[in-house]
Amino acid sequence: MRKPTKSSLTRKLDEICSEIVRSRGYCVRCNSNKYEKLQCCHIYTRKWRSVRWDTLNLLCLCASCHAHFHDAPIELQEFARQYLGEPNYTKLKLRANTPKKWKLYEMEELYNGLKTTGGDL
Repeated sequence: MRKPTKSSLTRKLDEICSEIVRSRGYCVRCNSNKYEKLQCCHIYTRKWRSVRWDTLNLLCLCASCHAHFHDAPIELQEFARQYLGEPNYTKLKLRANTPKKWKLYEMEELYNGLKTTGGDL
């Protein structure tokens, strides 16, 4: 069995986070529950490695609301602040602005934790 790479773990973490978020079952903006249209939206985009797989950073949105927020990122931030509440939004913002260079073992631990708990870390 080959040792996983950062890129393979990144892919696996992205997939499991998307599954966890979509399993919430409805769009948090419009309440649509059409599972095939649900998507995982990052409040802070995936390039923010410190919160890429942070469940606080991930919203379940339908494709339409996701597209809307991609065109209106400031509105997404305002929505996120309201949806999460000020304390959680502030916590997320602090985590996002704290640089993180993931080590392979940390990524493996996170993946195994998400797999075991279904995102309730």
